[in-house]
Amino acid sequence: MSDIFLAKIPSPYEVQQRFAQVLKHKRRSLKHSRRQASLRTGIPEATIRRFEDSGEISLRQFLVLWDSYGDLQALDKLTNKSIHSVDDLA
Repeated sequence: MSDIFLAKIPSPYEVQQRFAQVLKHKRRSLKHSRRQASLRTGIPEATIRRFEDSGEISLRQFLVLWDSYGDLQALDKLTNKSIHSVDDLA
């Protein structure tokens, strides 16, 4: 059997959860409370809690958090490719 069939393709929900956990880990590693993250980003503390618990957040708020606690430039590089079809995403 081909390895491609053995590889588990993550669902959008799984990727969403990983993004939330990565940012939560980064926030905690900097010893920032959710309140401090809220003050730093302008995103309500309750929204940060909901994102960390469920992965639910607006795209704009996600990008603001990623800019503060991740590497927005690296994330943006994913959009710099010319995309004409789904095949171009690979």
